[in-house]
Amino acid sequence: MGLSALFDSRFKFRVHMVQLSLISLVVLLSIVRIAIALPQRAHIMGIAIGIKSILFISYQLLTEHTVKFQKWASPKANFILNVIDIPFWAVIMFLLFQANARFCAGAACGVSWVMAALAIVIL
Repeated sequence: MGLSALFDSRFKFRVHMVQLSLISLVVLLSIVRIAIALPQRAHIMGIAIGIKSILFISYQLLTEHTVKFQKWASPKANFILNVIDIPFWAVIMFLLFQANARFCAGAACGVSWVMAALAIVIL
């Protein structure tokens, strides 16, 4: 696959759909984890950062695939949004590892480890 294929609109659309499904899963698991046991900072941040990422990807999809929003399309903005996203998911991963190392028991522990693994994949 050449470098030009990475910037193909169809390829980016598929990647964005995979990212949206993984991020939605993290948000859902964060809500489940908060419902199971006492909420921790990492799980609350998982919801906020997940919603932020969904908004970023929605902006990119709308400006690329919808004529009405193409006037706001900016490759520089897409680059900045993509660069901003990486450290946030790294923080989620770090906080989940830290929380799981401190105390981890029962079903909440399994949910937290799945969230940590998804954060690694999203990175």
